[in-house]
Amino acid sequence: MSNAYVVLNPAADRGGAGQRQREIRELLSSLGMNPTVTRTLKPGHGAELAAQASQEGAPLVIAAGGDGTIHEVAQGIVGTETALGILPLGSGNDYIRVLGIPKDLVGAGKVLARGRTRQVDIGLAGDRYYLNSLGMGIDGQIARDYKEIRWLKGEPGYYMAALWEIARFRPFHVHARADGWSHRGPMLAVSVMNGPYAGGGFFLAPGAVVDDGRLDVSFTGNYPRVMRPFILPKTRDGSYLKLSRMRSERARRITIEANRAVPVHLDGELLPYPVRALSIQVVPAGLTVVA
Repeated sequence: MSNAYVVLNPAADRGGAGQRQREIRELLSSLGMNPTVTRTLKPGHGAELAAQASQEGAPLVIAAGGDGTIHEVAQGIVGTETALGILPLGSGNDYIRVLGIPKDLVGAGKVLARGRTRQVDIGLAGDRYYLNSLGMGIDGQIARDYKEIRWLKGEPGYYMAALWEIARFRPFHVHARADGWSHRGPMLAVSVMNGPYAGGGFFLAPGAVVDDGRLDVSFTGNYPRVMRPFILPKTRDGSYLKLSRMRSERARRITIEANRAVPVHLDGELLPYPVRALSIQVVPAGLTVVA
């Protein structure tokens, strides 16, 4: 029976994840694993627990929660021989969609029991890693608003936050420089994606692949507020990139400078404060995942 070290975020899924600890133990035990489940107690605790488990020789650390929990646990094991496993208990679940992991707990548990691993790229923004998505500007502000919407979760919550921001967000001017290209102008958002999905299923980077050694960058130019509601549905299928004020590129490294500080999210998790400049790069094969 193999050992399974589980980091459970009881606050995930608006607090619902904390009630599933027994279910997790029973599931993993039934699949021939010997689970140790530890609850996070504060922001950042998941990274500490994962790092400690890795240092003690754990071959696998399982993040039980949503995209934020997965993001946090990964911070503790990037660059180590410890693999990341996932039990999805959140409301967004973009990263499991990217990796092809089932959304239901039993299906995800079977993936863990199978034990098949793969190397994937990750992004590095400043001194923090991210697995799937980075959003600067309106994307970051939507992530901030979503955190404050306690009564509506998942895709409907993201839509509510998005509708609020398309009515009020002020554009910012950007100068971006990358591998052989640059771009500048008034923007609503800059997305630097490792995977294709963000925000609970928005298809922001249709061509993104998590093991190709590149990040997919999209620029959403400014549109009058009256036009913005017609653009939002196009982010569901990626067709927004065909609009005239959009631009998509690929890069290994990119530096973004803005004329004012704007919110930035990494995998839906906000940086502590808005920023005016950010350096981002891909870390090829920086993480081992069970998928």
